[in-house]
Amino acid sequence: MPRASRYTSVARDLAALARPARADLHTHSVASDGDFTPSQVVVRARAAGLCAVALTDHDTVAGLAEARAAATGIELVPGVEISTAFAGRELHLLGYFVRTDDAALNAALARVRAGRRARFRELLDALRARGLALPEDRAALVEGATDSIGRRHAAGLLVACGHARTRAEAMYRYVNPTLARGAGKVLVPVAEAVALVRGAGGATALAHPPSDLSDEQFAELRAAGLDALEVAYPWGRSSPGARLRALAARLAFAVSGGSDCHGPEQAHRAIGSHGVTAAELEALRERAGRTGF
Repeated sequence: MPRASRYTSVARDLAALARPARADLHTHSVASDGDFTPSQVVVRARAAGLCAVALTDHDTVAGLAEARAAATGIELVPGVEISTAFAGRELHLLGYFVRTDDAALNAALARVRAGRRARFRELLDALRARGLALPEDRAALVEGATDSIGRRHAAGLLVACGHARTRAEAMYRYVNPTLARGAGKVLVPVAEAVALVRGAGGATALAHPPSDLSDEQFAELRAAGLDALEVAYPWGRSSPGARLRALAARLAFAVSGGSDCHGPEQAHRAIGSHGVTAAELEALRERAGRTGF
């Protein structure tokens, strides 16, 4: 039967209808360190056949208005990924269903972004001190193009200036070693971040939970109000998804999941490559106190 036949088309459509609806709840745009615009994130999510997509830029909600305007035929979950501190380390907290006009949340995110911008400038100064030419006009263009700047932007600048072939090489050779010797990031205590998301009407999930967090620490996070664990994520060869799902069931966490897509460079992180079911999305919505589509 020819591929372009009507039978083939109908069969493909029926197969798509038979697949369970899925949602990608972890994506990034140019509002932080992604390569796609917010509307492109939504378009790609719709093309992937998703029922919903969350835009979760780092420490900003600046891309959500554009994403919302593009979200026809698909649900946009308004989100954010907050840089937080817990037990002497950095953890990333995903907030879902947040009100983008919440004053307290926006004030906290602004403080973190100001710290990001200062750290970016410090990083560039340190790289220049190592003899790497990073013209000020190029750096200013990078800063002006995003609301929430970070190390991925610095890596891209190094590539653009000819100091590395890829962002991954720039990260490994220059960015990460230099940041390790510099000032730490501005972080929000995790309990405070959870309270901020709740105050903005949202639910929280721990992004890509570190493998060395103990069960006791997970229980502590649950006691602090954490709603969910990200169990579906591009982990690499050995996924802890089964362990995290069991842990979630034992400690009464909901579950989340997503591609953590930042752009087209990594196919295994394409939008829609990882996610959760519509039922799991609904459980998160209920944690946020919102029901119905």
